[in-house]
Amino acid sequence: MTVGVHAMSGAARRMTRATLAPMTGKIEAYDHLPETARAIREQVFIRERDWRPEFDEWDAVAVHLLAFDGNRTVATCRFYADPDHSDQPGRYVIARLAVLPDAQGRGIGSQLLADAERRIAHSGGTIAAVHSENDHYKFYERRGYQLTDELYDDGRHGWLIKALI
Repeated sequence: MTVGVHAMSGAARRMTRATLAPMTGKIEAYDHLPETARAIREQVFIRERDWRPEFDEWDAVAVHLLAFDGNRTVATCRFYADPDHSDQPGRYVIARLAVLPDAQGRGIGSQLLADAERRIAHSGGTIAAVHSENDHYKFYERRGYQLTDELYDDGRHGWLIKALI
C-alpha cells in the first residue's frame, strides 16, 4: 500500500520534501472536467478517502485546473463563483484540490492553489473560499486562509476564506 505524504508525521514529511524535486511542468485550465482530473479525484477522494459522491453539479460550471509534472498529470482542483453567498459578491469556491500520492510533498498543491487564486482575482473575484476537513486546515492557514464560523459535522469540516485583494 502506498502511503501519501498527508499520512506521515511532520518530521517524515519534512524529510520527504527535502528529497523530492519540485514540479517541472505547467498548470492548464479547462472549461469541462477532463478525464485525467476525474481519474485523480477518483484515486484520491474515492479510493483513498472513500468519499461519495465525488462528482456533482458544480463540475459542469467550474473551471478545472490540471497540474503537469513533465507530461504527466499529477494534480487537479476546480473553482467557481459561490452562489450561496450573495452577501459576498466576488466570492469563489476552490474545491476538490487533489494531488496524486507519489507527487505529494513537492509544493504542487500550493502551486495549484496559488494559480486558482490568481485566475479568480484576474476574473474580478475578491474572496477565495475552501471547504476542508479539519486535518487540512493548517495547509490552508499557512497560505493565508482563515477559518470561519461555518463549521459542521461536529467541527470536522469547515469553510476557510482568503481575501484576494
